Amino acid sequence: MKSVERTSDGPGDSTHDRECYRCDRDVAPARLFRLVSQPPTALSRDYQTAERFCCPDCAAAMNLSEFSARLKARAGSGEEPIGG
Repeated sequence: MKSVERTSDGPGDSTHDRECYRCDRDVAPARLFRLVSQPPTALSRDYQTAERFCCPDCAAAMNLSEFSARLKARAGSGEEPIGG
């Protein structure tokens, strides 16, 4: 929940450009994860591509760190990217 000062640009906490979509905490843009969800072709008529931003804590809660480690390992080995 945001304080009144933060929602009205009053003297409260300084706000950042973005907030985490899961926990609503203000986070410096350089620390946000950008999550993009793109439906497979078969479902693209029913679903749109979505983009959200989340903080490192929520990314860890979703276990994105494990995905990142696998992606980095594949990139270092010269294998084709995941989904590519």
